[in-house]
Amino acid sequence: MTRNALIVFTKPARPGRVKTRLVGELTAAQAAQLHAAFRDDLCERLAAGDYHLEIAWALDHGQALPAPPPPPRRQVGEDLGARLYHALAGAARRHEAVAAVGSDHPELTSATVDDAFARLAAGADLVLGPVPDGGYFLIGLRRAAVRRELFDGIAWSTSTVLADTLARAAALGLETELLPPGHDVDRPADLASLAGRLARRDAAASDACPRTRALLESWGRLHRCAV
Repeated sequence: MTRNALIVFTKPARPGRVKTRLVGELTAAQAAQLHAAFRDDLCERLAAGDYHLEIAWALDHGQALPAPPPPPRRQVGEDLGARLYHALAGAARRHEAVAAVGSDHPELTSATVDDAFARLAAGADLVLGPVPDGGYFLIGLRRAAVRRELFDGIAWSTSTVLADTLARAAALGLETELLPPGHDVDRPADLASLAGRLARRDAAASDACPRTRALLESWGRLHRCAV
């Protein structure tokens, strides 16, 4: 059994149900294709890390779990905070440190995840990876620090998620560290920035996102952002 566990939170790629803030810039079908490319690029890369990897699916009632890999689980809870808590608490029963990431961060590397787990092993209770919109791309916790209070009452999908979580952690007396800022891809400007980075990156690089890159290239979006 590995010391650490990483859970990727995601949804099935259904048009009109994923990456909805990109619809208009993309069709609903294209947004769903992009969501699947993000998820598959990310999971393939993270599978090489030295931790147990699972994928947590947000599913409708009665909808079957998709097949592995990675090993699948169902998200449980009425809001994102409850779903994060239940998944992390469940994993913490079997692992010393646990972390969760979303699937809208296609450039996230195993090295960044390893950094988070190394900080937890060195004494941090909580590790967060900030993103420019005020949220976070990664949350990591030592087993004893998985507390429901960290997640209850947070205004999810707002610009105060990171600040509110930091305040809650301070009130709980948790030692917190921040990773270098990362990128999420939610809005058209985020997509343009991603396309620009991929256009400038070697296609053979470890974080080149081959499925995402191929989709954007097929839509004529890589060369458009190459400068």
